[in-house]
Amino acid sequence: MIQKPRRSVTRFFIPLIDVLILLFCIFLLMPFVSKPDDGKGPPDAVPAVRDPSMPDDVEKLQQELAIAKRRIEELKKQRANLGDHLSVRTVEIAKDSGKLFYFDADGGGRLELKDQADAQRLINQQRARAGAKEAFFLILYPRELSGFPLKEQVETYRRWFHDVPHGFDNPWNPAGP
Repeated sequence: MIQKPRRSVTRFFIPLIDVLILLFCIFLLMPFVSKPDDGKGPPDAVPAVRDPSMPDDVEKLQQELAIAKRRIEELKKQRANLGDHLSVRTVEIAKDSGKLFYFDADGGGRLELKDQADAQRLINQQRARAGAKEAFFLILYPRELSGFPLKEQVETYRRWFHDVPHGFDNPWNPAGP
């Protein structure tokens, strides 16, 4: 005698429909994950518009490439030897008053820069010592938080060193002075 199945037919078709939906989604996604075009488009494809300023000659392009490579190498050498072109002089800001001072290389000890004339004297002295190198002044902020230098003091120091390469080293604000 033939017996009715104990399970319903829907228990079979629901997973089958899920699999069919998944396969259809993969079919829809296939164009997005296909291999890149090999450059051979359909014969009726419109050719790319060529820039008239670009040279046609391969030899000319190779010469331009060689010139560009030489220029890059020269710039890398110049950058690598930057320390050979600079004479760095450090000037410090006092943590208790915000005044500028430097240590004299001739054994004079700690000397304070009181005004523009003192700063100009230091600039001239450093330029004479630097010789062919370019003098660079690095102004160091205090390494402890003390409230100094004030904004007015920083602006004054900028004015004193405006005509020479200089920079500020502020450990509390790396983005700027």
